[in-house]
Amino acid sequence: MQESRAEVGLPGRRGVRWLRLLAFGCLAVGLLWAIATHSLVAALVGIDPLRALSIRSDDPAALLARADRAFASSRATRGPGSAPATESEVVLRRERDAELRRSAVAIIELEPGNARALAILGDIARRSGADEVARTFFGASARRSMREPVVLGWLIDDALKRQDWALAMRHLDTMMRYYSEAVTPLTPLLAKLLQNPDAAPAVVEALAAAPEWRREFIPRLSGAVADVRVPLELFVALKATSSPPTVAELRLYFSFLLERHYYDLAYYTWLQFLGAEQLARVGPLFNGSFESRPTGLPFDWVPAREKGADVSIERRANRPSEQTLVIRLGPGRAELDYIGQLMRLQPGHHRVEGLAMGDLQGPRGMRWRVRCLGSPGSQIGESAMLGGRVATWTTFAFDVAVPENGCAAQELRLVLDARTPSEQLVSGTISFDALSVRRLP
Repeated sequence: MQESRAEVGLPGRRGVRWLRLLAFGCLAVGLLWAIATHSLVAALVGIDPLRALSIRSDDPAALLARADRAFASSRATRGPGSAPATESEVVLRRERDAELRRSAVAIIELEPGNARALAILGDIARRSGADEVARTFFGASARRSMREPVVLGWLIDDALKRQDWALAMRHLDTMMRYYSEAVTPLTPLLAKLLQNPDAAPAVVEALAAAPEWRREFIPRLSGAVADVRVPLELFVALKATSSPPTVAELRLYFSFLLERHYYDLAYYTWLQFLGAEQLARVGPLFNGSFESRPTGLPFDWVPAREKGADVSIERRANRPSEQTLVIRLGPGRAELDYIGQLMRLQPGHHRVEGLAMGDLQGPRGMRWRVRCLGSPGSQIGESAMLGGRVATWTTFAFDVAVPENGCAAQELRLVLDARTPSEQLVSGTISFDALSVRRLP
């Protein structure tokens, strides 16, 4: 049988084995080459696009990565305010643009309509002064993808030049939705648009949709406007939308105003966000009977920063239809920094009155204090110490003298009047109700 195989030229067992090995070897080489030209190229694209191109010269991702690097380099070569380019710099820039153009064209040949490549060609045309050519390329890129920052920047600038505020705001919204890092540099532009009566409605409409970038924009707005009333105008406009200003957004604006002593504007802003029923109850002290839930805004009750204490608003035991401020302290050391609100008292003499009841045991008790805002040491009135066992509602009162100057706004505070850590060992409950302020003759 072996002789017959040899006679007809058929391989023996050893030859068959070698043929199989050869076939597997060829297959392995093919697989390795496929890995090298795909997986390896993909891995090298972000590290060394030139090396990736040496393995696979027509890989679109590698071509695009190389073009991106050259594009970024050409844009960073000269920034705003740079000295005029030298002749050698002009030549270098032309060479880079030529390389960019070749890369972008090569990409488009492999992937017709590649948005990034079209954007690169558009930017080259823009920098060379060919505005109509740039418009064509940027428009083609935008029709395929709105995520190219260069294209979005050009579209924003073009819409602003044509004073198409709605279109400009749509592109700005797109830019900030896709690129959160753009919110900070774009905030001054948005602030400027808000100060333009024709452009402001477009900004309000975009913010009313509650985009993610609103959370970063609002905190930066107050510091970006020349007129501190602009944020108030924005908030009033948003008030009528489905996404009115939040308490957190308003609190940021109040902090900005109070830090700069804009007390009148802060008070006026607070009034704008009260309901009709609340406006009817506005007086020197707001919500003194604790009938409405405090908003935490400055001219309403601001919650206490407490440790070892619990501050709440509860129904009065003897009058279930009414509410009262209840403070529970201890056991152990208690720290009650304050619960209070801002007031706008006119210069002169005033009297603060209220009701107190409870059973508070310890070396010290509670005090109500009034000070001029902006002057930590300028205390202008305080109550007697309130503590011990008071079984029924009992009236307390104290006088406040508001000076003619340097006291445009005041703060009423409730504090635990402890001078040492040992005096913080207070326990029990104390309640307050019916607080009011009236001016004395």
